[in-house]
Amino acid sequence: MKILSRALFLLFILIGVLIAVSNSQSVQLALWPLPHLLVVPVYVLVIVLLLLGVLAGLGMGWWAARHHRRRARDAGGEAARLERELSRLRTAEAARQASAAPGTGPLSGPSAPASRDQKAIERQSALVTPELGASAAPRGPFS
Repeated sequence: MKILSRALFLLFILIGVLIAVSNSQSVQLALWPLPHLLVVPVYVLVIVLLLLGVLAGLGMGWWAARHHRRRARDAGGEAARLERELSRLRTAEAARQASAAPGTGPLSGPSAPASRDQKAIERQSALVTPELGASAAPRGPFS
């Protein structure tokens, strides 16, 4: 990719030099509301107009992508927050299970209710990896 960009850069420089050499005559540029006339070579006018077009296109592309950048920034922050909460809950659950006597934890019996932290861990795990979630409901083709 670096070689391609350098080759294109050299091609544009070559085209610019060819335009400058073959169009060196001067033109008068009148700026309408002002009484002044600018006398510039044609190649300067062409290159300035091309640069203005490139800058206008870059600016419009940047402006059009602002919603996507904001959405990506918000989603990244939410993912980081969920990861911190998940690690905190896992640490708390591991500490709780380590301090509990064997055979008295929530996983010891089938009728023992899961703690609030355990439920939160399961919800977070289902959000992070939905294919590993506990739901056994059939999934449609678009879900």
